[in-house]
Amino acid sequence: MNDRHDVVQNLEATPVQSGLRLWWLGGPSYALKSPSSIVYVDPYHSGPRADDPQGFIRAIPNYVLPQDINRADLVLSTHDHTDHCDPTTINPIAERTQSLFAVAPSSAALMRGWGFDMDRARTMTPGSTLQHGDITLSAFPSNDWEDEDAAIFVLEADGKTVLIGGDTLYTETLADIGRRYKIDLAVLALARNRRDIIDKPLYLTPEELAQAARDLGAKRVLPIHWDIWLAWQEDPHQVLPHLKDSSVELVILAQGDSLAV
Repeated sequence: MNDRHDVVQNLEATPVQSGLRLWWLGGPSYALKSPSSIVYVDPYHSGPRADDPQGFIRAIPNYVLPQDINRADLVLSTHDHTDHCDPTTINPIAERTQSLFAVAPSSAALMRGWGFDMDRARTMTPGSTLQHGDITLSAFPSNDWEDEDAAIFVLEADGKTVLIGGDTLYTETLADIGRRYKIDLAVLALARNRRDIIDKPLYLTPEELAQAARDLGAKRVLPIHWDIWLAWQEDPHQVLPHLKDSSVELVILAQGDSLAV
């Protein structure tokens, strides 16, 4: 695991000669680097929440601070929940970089409310595609527990394809995506659903995450989000038994660590 102040420095300094490399930044947040671009996904690097009656209390430190970021070419937001569309993270990145922001319709509405310069943003409705540098980004409907305008993204760069799930629950859209793309890595949100706190599923269970990865035909699957909220933490190793007899490889990272896609 890297010290949090070293993560961005290492990311920016590490050359990617081909394909993609992913750095997990904790919780829902990660970065992807191609030979020409740095992409931040759902960056949430503001201060910790204090006492929260629904258990959304940050259980991990911030491994990245917005003021550490010197370069971003593209920033993605999959939906409008604070941990995926955070003004105290997004606004400093916008101030410090020349990044374009590719965001779900709900995120776009939220950002307009902040007074964000929407000339720097692209609203990614389902079916839309964005070409930015060496990155191709396509948007699909999500099955978020609350946000009907959330998005799933498929990111392609230099012969590699990553499924960016946001907080989607299981949906047949994933099988459709799997038929259309060769998914090298699926990044999906895993957490314990606390029905005693909110009587709805908010995240994929280990079994559902494994089924989603199978339906996508993914080579590898990376669970994220399982660490961040104190009352909602899950063990990502619980996914492995549900991948028995499948060709999907389970990848588990420590915050700040990276892998070649």
